[in-house]
Formats: sequence, structure tokens, C-alpha cells
Amino acid sequence: MRMYVTVLLRCLLFTAMALSVYDYVKINQYFELFGRGYIDEFSVYISTWRGTFLSIVTILLIIFNVIDFIVVKKKKNALLKEYILSEYDVSDERAVEITGKAVRYAFVFIIFYTIVLLASYMLIPNYFLDYPWYPIFTTASIPVFGLIIYLVTFKYFHAR
Repeated sequence: MRMYVTVLLRCLLFTAMALSVYDYVKINQYFELFGRGYIDEFSVYISTWRGTFLSIVTILLIIFNVIDFIVVKKKKNALLKEYILSEYDVSDERAVEITGKAVRYAFVFIIFYTIVLLASYMLIPNYFLDYPWYPIFTTASIPVFGLIIYLVTFKYFHAR
């Protein structure tokens, strides 16, 4: 259960950051278009829910990590590396081996997925002008999908 919560909070953090960055990029794009004379006027509506969402997810992640740190510190033979990677117990050799396999699968996925995304940026360059959300959300999707692949492969190998 701890792994599901950790991966979910990390994925939500990347998504919340992408949503917050999107507002900033969109406003800067309007200012740039206005400054260059492409548009005469513009209005901007900034919703506070994106910043609130980012703050809530960050606070939840910090609280979860503090609780996890306290639990690890209560163990007599606890090591710092048990806290750094909270997804598994480093004293369990099987979990260490399964994590290694899951990390390899996630890393291979991230490499190939990044190549596909970079190629998509090259094929349609007007994404940056017409759809500023595209590069932001595709970039944020790299670690999100990597974490999901890690979770799925870890659970798959753990069930075997």
C-alpha cells in the first residue's frame, strides 16, 4: 500500500506542477504576442485551483515522507537508505532484486518514450504556438509514465 501512495503522490505532483506551469506559460505567451503587436488586447483569467492543488499535493507528500521517516527511525537497525527509497524494504533481498528489474523496465520505457516525444516536437513545431500545453504535459508525462511502469512491473514481479 505504501508503494501505491508514494507513486500516486509523485504522479500527482508532476501533474500539478505541469498545470501550474501551463498558466504561467500561457500568460507569458499573451504578453509576448501583445508586445510584438500580433494582438491588440487580451484578458487573462487565473484560476487559483491549480496552485491550491499543487500546494495540497506537496503538503501531502511531505507529510507522508515525514511519517515514513519517523517509522523508519523507530526501527533499531534502520539505515538512511531505507528512508530514501520508501517503496520497498532494503533488508528484503527479494524486494531489492524485484526493484532492480522494475527500474530497468521503467528506464527502458522512459528512453523510448522520450525519443517518441522529441520526434513529435520536430514533426509539428506549431504546437509551441497554438498549443503551449502540449510540450508541458508531454514533458511531465515522462516521469509519470515511468513511475507507473515501475509500479506495474514491481507488482508483476512481486506477484510471481
